Formats: sequence, C-alpha cells, structure tokens
Amino acid sequence: MFEAIQTIKQNCRRCFTCVRDCPVKAIKIVEGQASVVPGRCVACGNCTMVCSQNAKIYAGGLDGNEDLLQSGLPVAALLAPSFPAEFPDLQPGQLVGALKAAGYRYVVEVAYGADLVSAAYRDFLARHPEGGWIASSCPAVNEYIRKYQPGLTERLIPIVSPMVATALAVREQVPGKMRCVFIGPCIAKKLEARDGSLPAAVDEVLTFKELKALFAQKSIAPRQAAPLPFDPPLAGMGRAFPLSGGLLKSARLEVDLLDPRMLVVSGHQEVTDVLGATARGEIHPFLVEPLMCEGCHDGPGMSKKSSRHRGKGFVTKYVNECRQAGEVRPAAEASPLPGCAGLDLTRAFQADDRRLREPTEQEIRAILARTNKFLPGDELNCKACGYETCRTKAVAVHHGLAEEAMCLPFMIEQAERVCHELQIPWREIRQVHRHLINTEKLASMGQLAAGVAHELNNPLGTILLYTNLMQRKLQDRADLSHDLNLLVEEAQRCKKIVGGLLDFARQNRVRMEAVNVGEMLRHILANAFQALRIEEKGIRLIYEEQTPDPVADLDRDQMTQVIVNLVKNAIDAMETCGGEIRLRAEELNDSGRIRISVADQGRGIPLEDRERIYQPFFTTKSIGKGVGLGLPICYGIVKMHRGSIWYDSVVGSGTQFYIELPKTQAMAGRSMIS
Repeated sequence: MFEAIQTIKQNCRRCFTCVRDCPVKAIKIVEGQASVVPGRCVACGNCTMVCSQNAKIYAGGLDGNEDLLQSGLPVAALLAPSFPAEFPDLQPGQLVGALKAAGYRYVVEVAYGADLVSAAYRDFLARHPEGGWIASSCPAVNEYIRKYQPGLTERLIPIVSPMVATALAVREQVPGKMRCVFIGPCIAKKLEARDGSLPAAVDEVLTFKELKALFAQKSIAPRQAAPLPFDPPLAGMGRAFPLSGGLLKSARLEVDLLDPRMLVVSGHQEVTDVLGATARGEIHPFLVEPLMCEGCHDGPGMSKKSSRHRGKGFVTKYVNECRQAGEVRPAAEASPLPGCAGLDLTRAFQADDRRLREPTEQEIRAILARTNKFLPGDELNCKACGYETCRTKAVAVHHGLAEEAMCLPFMIEQAERVCHELQIPWREIRQVHRHLINTEKLASMGQLAAGVAHELNNPLGTILLYTNLMQRKLQDRADLSHDLNLLVEEAQRCKKIVGGLLDFARQNRVRMEAVNVGEMLRHILANAFQALRIEEKGIRLIYEEQTPDPVADLDRDQMTQVIVNLVKNAIDAMETCGGEIRLRAEELNDSGRIRISVADQGRGIPLEDRERIYQPFFTTKSIGKGVGLGLPICYGIVKMHRGSIWYDSVVGSGTQFYIELPKTQAMAGRSMIS
C-alpha cells in the first residue's frame, strides 16, 4: 500500500501533536513512537505541518519526475491554480520559463481543468435538483468520506478533479506519448494519482516545495528566466478554484450567505463537523463544497508563510488581473481543445469503511481503570494524549492505536508515587552518581598506575644506584656536589611518586582485623606528625572522644594512611593561618556503623575544585609538595572497606571530611579483594 506520509523515528519526541491534529486519528503509537497507518490515512498532511521536529514527511516525487524528464517523451507540467500563493514574487511567465528550463515540454494551468469540472458540476446539478450533493474536487475529503462517512459516498458528485480533467485534455494532444506531472500544494494528490478507479492520466505529483527543490538541483533561478506564456488550453474563471467557495464562483452558482442550502466549509474541524451532521440527518444542504485545508492556497505542500490570508490575497490578485486583461471567461463557456469535446469527466466512488468497532462498555471501563479512571468523574478529558476524550483514547488503546502511557496526568501521578515511595532526595542521588563516576575513574587509573609503576621502578632503581656511586667516586669534586645532590633528590622524589602509584594500584587489597579506632587515632596524633613541627606553625591537633574507644573491622595500616593523608592536607591548608585540627570518632546509634571526621580551620576548598578533588594527579600544591594521589588513595581505601567518604567545606572557614564505615565486615580477619 502506498504510504503518502512516513515517519522519521529518531525525530519523534512523544509530543502526540500529530495525533491531536489528525482528523481521523490515523496515527499508531508504539513505545512512544508515532507512525501513520496507511490504510486509515486520508493524506490531508496536517501531521507534516504541525510536527515541530520534522518527524513526518511525505513521499517524494523528484526521482520519478526526473525519470520522466529523461525518458525522451514529451512531459507536461500541470500547474495548480494556487501557484501565485507560493511564488508571489514571480510573474506567471517567469515561472513558465523556469519550468521549461527544467525540461518540461508544455506548461498548462490546471485552472483549465477547473473550468471543465465547473461546467460539468453546473450541468450535473441542473439534472439532479434533488440536492444533498458533496463536491468531490478535494481528494482528502473524498478519502475521509469513503473511510469514515461511507454512508455519504453516494452523495459525492461523480466527476473527476481539475487535475485529472486537465491531464485527460492534455493527453488528447499526443495520444499514448504525453506524460503529465501535476505540481501543486496538496499531498493527497499523490494518493489520487495512484487511485486505480481513475484513468491513469497523471504520471507523477510534485508539491510546490518539491518544485523549489527541483529548481535548486538544476541551478535554475526563476527570477532570471525568460518569460513565456502558458501553453493551451488556456484557463478562465477556474483560476479562482483554490479559494474557499471557488467552485461555486467559477460554476456561476450564485450563493446567498443566508441560504443554508449552499455550504462552503474549509479546515478539517469544520469539514468533519458538517459532514458528520449531514450523515446524521441534522442538516440537509443542497450542495456542500468542502476543502480539508483552509483553501488550496494554504496546503501542506507549500512553504510556510506568516499568514494564510496573504496566500489568499495573491491568488485573488492574480484572478483579478486576468479578468482585467480579459483573460477570464465563465466556466460554462470553456472550450475544449480540438478532439476533446467528448471528454469523459465522470468517475465512481466506492466506500472503504475504516471506522473502529466500538468496544463494549465493560472493555472500555477496564482500559480506563488501568489509568486510575474508575468513575466518569475521573475522566479529565484533558486532550494531552491527542484524543478528544478519555473514552475515545480507550477505544484507540483497544484497537492497538494508542498506549496507556500516553495519559499525561496518570504518568505524572505514577512518577510522583514512585518518588514518594523511594524517598531518595536529589542530593543523595547526585552523591551516588558522583561516587559511581569516581569509582570508575579510580578503577581505570589503578590499572594504568600499576603498569606505569612496574615499568618505572627498575630504571629508576638503576638511576639511584649509579647516582650514589658517582657521589662516592666524586667526593672531592666540590663543583659537582650540588648537581649530584639534586640528581639524588629528584630521583628520590620520583621514587616517592612511584610508591604512591603502587599504593594507589594496590588499594583493592585490605586485611581486616578488629581495631580500637580511638586508640588508633590517638596513636596517629602522637607519633605521625612530629617531624612536621606543627606547633611552630600555630597548629594544634585535638582528638574529641564522642564514643569511648569504638571498635571496627579495619585494615589498620591502610586506614592509618587515610587519616594521615587527611590530617596532612589539613595542615597544608592551615600553614599560614594556624588553628585547630579536630579528629572525632563515634558510633552511629543502631546503624552498625562508625563515623570518623577530620575538621580544620583552613582556607576551604574552592567551588571550581570540588568536582575534581578525587581525580588522580589533581593537586593545588606547588611542585615537589604533592602529586595529587592522596585523596584518590583515601577514596579507594574507604570504598574497599565498604564505607563512604564526603566533606563539607566553606571557603575561608575550613573543611571537614567524614568517613563512615561498617563496624563489622563479612570477612573480618581475612584478605579481601574487590
């Protein structure tokens, strides 16, 4: 089946705008993706116009058109009468010249076919005065009636459209050889050209937007084209056909605004309302002239304009200019080309009922209940899903065209309920996310560090050995003493960095034992920082006992390394200002965990550095004082203890690091490898 409109799935964004604006709900939603159901589509093109993501596109005709132009046969361009609305800055002759430059042998106004059709309508209505007829020149309306108001099919006037009438007339000039390409504003014409119940008169259909693309492909500038006249047959009042009520005007069917027997309707909402009322017998018009668009000067195959009224004005201006030049005659006086006097413009319409079967009330209630609509009062009819009511959406769900998840109020309620049940504050979620990122970084850096340290250790040892040998052999060379000492110092610094890399790479191995945390902290404060002479800097180390000697399963050596690193960082932060560094250990009530904290009164951590402090090799210290592995090592050790580490910092006031660990580990006393 020909798909007039297709979906670019990666562009579809669950907005359901296409569902909302589709007059026949020919959109199927599967996992949030909206696609057009060809058998239900009437090719009105609304979805292509309202989709802001350009997810809906219509079938292209440029390839087929090029094949025709390259075939060697004469090709006629049948130009729809709404062309002034698309090309208002061109003289008609310039457009004709550009089309012939593109390769068309003939350029004919479809308004001529509109003249023929208008005359045929006038004759038909004179012979069928009983009324109740519907004009059939809009293919989207015809498809709508056949599929969704099949009872009105027999009321469609059985006359071909101006497009087909023009093609039949033009083909009479070169029987069997002429090829015809219709160019206009309508997507539904692509469907009509492939209608098997019609004569095969139109070989391809292009929209006005496709015509502009054709000009661009062939590097044709219409404004620079030499003006040429339209080829015969020449049009008359049929040029007014794109206007709402244009058929009545061109057929000289006078309309009184107060006469309810003649109805001119445009736009899918008004068309479906009037045709529905006609089908139900609520109104009894003599003739309905329906256009699915707001006039053919505002079709989906046209470039978007600021106002549809401007397009209408351009068409009206062109018709009036032709009338003033004496080029417009009544449609009833349209004279066919020689040999076309007996042209058969009749056709037949067959109903193709595509209406959905109404589910039982029990089935509808069951579907509604799945979105918490248990009573009629629960049905909000908010239209966010694209359907007019909750019931019509339930019918679509029953037939597989819609999904329950399209109900926006229901999904909001579900999301709120899930968030309430989980009770996870956003800050905690961000903290978990940050920990996951840091863990992934540390894992990859650990592998890199192990390889780098292994490769550097041996040559570094050789450098140190031979540097020491050189110092001994050259003891009497005072001029070389400074240089040799510098070599030794820098080599030792490199060795220290390699040692840090090894510590970082080995942090996934911990040996657990029951440790008195209070005793461990007091021992660290008493013995680890004597060489730093912190008293001279005005820094005091204080241990605050919150819980008497808490005990936890730890790797004593590695946890000592963590505390020493944190305290050294605190000392560096307070080197110029002095103050107190407070260590604290406490058991958290009924949680089976202990918390250790290290608080300083230093300069704090700048905001721009806070996302990077656990990043290996990130440091704010001067060269020679740190390589940026201290906190990453601390982070890794704490994680291997199944614990967590975080901090609070105020710039200019200080920083407090917290370590929270389980009191008991599942494998206490054994080596744990993660």
